[in-house]
Amino acid sequence: MGGALSFQARKWVQTFMRYFANSDYLAGMLAMSAMGVARDGAAQLCLSLFTWAVKFLWVSVRLEEKDAELVLAWLRERPEVHTSTQLTLYSRATMQAARVYEYEPEIQTTTRLRCSVKGHRAQWIWITRRESRESGDRRQPVATVSFFGRNKGLLEAILESGREIQRRRMEKYLTVVQVYDYKEHGLNWLHPQDKDRKQPGRSISSVVLPRCPSTGLCQAEALLEDAREFLDSELWYTERGIPYRRGYLLHGIPGGGKSSLIMAVASELMLPIYMLQLSSEQMSDETLNSLLQYGMHDPPTILLLEDVDMLHSAVLNRRSNDAKERAEEEEEEQSDDASKGGKTGKNAKPRSGRKGRLTLSGLLNALDGPTATTGRLLFMTTNARDRLDPALRRSGRIDYELEFTSAGREQTERLFERFYQDFGTRSKASTAVVDVEAGTSEVAARSSVSGALAAQGQSLSTKELAAAFAKQVEKSGVQLTTADI
Repeated sequence: MGGALSFQARKWVQTFMRYFANSDYLAGMLAMSAMGVARDGAAQLCLSLFTWAVKFLWVSVRLEEKDAELVLAWLRERPEVHTSTQLTLYSRATMQAARVYEYEPEIQTTTRLRCSVKGHRAQWIWITRRESRESGDRRQPVATVSFFGRNKGLLEAILESGREIQRRRMEKYLTVVQVYDYKEHGLNWLHPQDKDRKQPGRSISSVVLPRCPSTGLCQAEALLEDAREFLDSELWYTERGIPYRRGYLLHGIPGGGKSSLIMAVASELMLPIYMLQLSSEQMSDETLNSLLQYGMHDPPTILLLEDVDMLHSAVLNRRSNDAKERAEEEEEEQSDDASKGGKTGKNAKPRSGRKGRLTLSGLLNALDGPTATTGRLLFMTTNARDRLDPALRRSGRIDYELEFTSAGREQTERLFERFYQDFGTRSKASTAVVDVEAGTSEVAARSSVSGALAAQGQSLSTKELAAAFAKQVEKSGVQLTTADI
């Protein structure tokens, strides 16, 4: 049986070879097939060699939003990019001029340039830019940096240069980040863009507060020194197992300068301010924890809860809220009983669920719980310290408290001198002195000096006029804040 099959197979092969030798069409078809197979094999071999070369000789680093902004900031200052004929126009109004126009090169999808950073040899790099909508309605930059070799020192040097460029910008402008509702994506941080108008920074000397009795330093400068000492003590906190966080509570009368102090500290330390809004209906424990965990710049940063006693009932004293909560619970129970008793459909009153509600426990855990971020300066302001829950202002969460009161005589003099120290003539300063009428509840600002002070105004220096003004305010018994003055 086996021999017969072998004989039949040889016969078929001989027949095929005879037809193949006599048919040019069949021979050409087989030759073309062999050439196609050889071509595909060569292409696959070249692709494998190219993939190997790219894998071992070429490095591509994908940068997310924060690091991409650093690379793009560095790229915008490169002279090679400024030779581009594609420009973007930014215009802004200023106090000195009607409007300032700034032209910035339009960064192409892929930019190739040969660069050299101090301490690194020159080499070619490719920067590919694209935009992502993952964080919401606003497009966020994402970049890929490609270069030859395994040494990533050039990329790290570029990131440090970009960080220095952003630091110089922070010296001129104050960065304030707010919470924004991105609808489909929920609450997230709204980072200001380069073209957005920014608030200019301010120095700590522009905030005039009373002096500390022990050191003689202005309270604003003392708080700034405390913040600087904290930023320089990360190793000390780490070695002792202490969470590297610092909390400040500014409380007192409205108009005392709490917000101004925070802006001055942020400007001096060149840190961004993240304003947290707790009053949103979408704010929950999970959302708050996500906001503080993701989307913020690398530490150190400033987290601000302004007028915290007005933001959410969760931060208020629990004892004072017990009666109100019991009333709400009774109202909900009555609503449920009414629904069970026959109210259905459109007439049924829906129960006000508490799902997603921000709780005090969630707020405390987000601020200094096991998952809380480090390297953060927390600032809370309130006009009524006693309304806050004791757990929110206990030691460890709040490390530094500063009370803002009515302006005293020495503080009033310094405020007067600061406002009028740049005036060249004494007459201009003298016309700023106001008459404070005893028994009245407010200061009546007038354009001329009253009484005997008006007669002596031309011969008094700015410092003497400041002392006279402060004396009048003290004599009147009127309690003024820095905003009033």
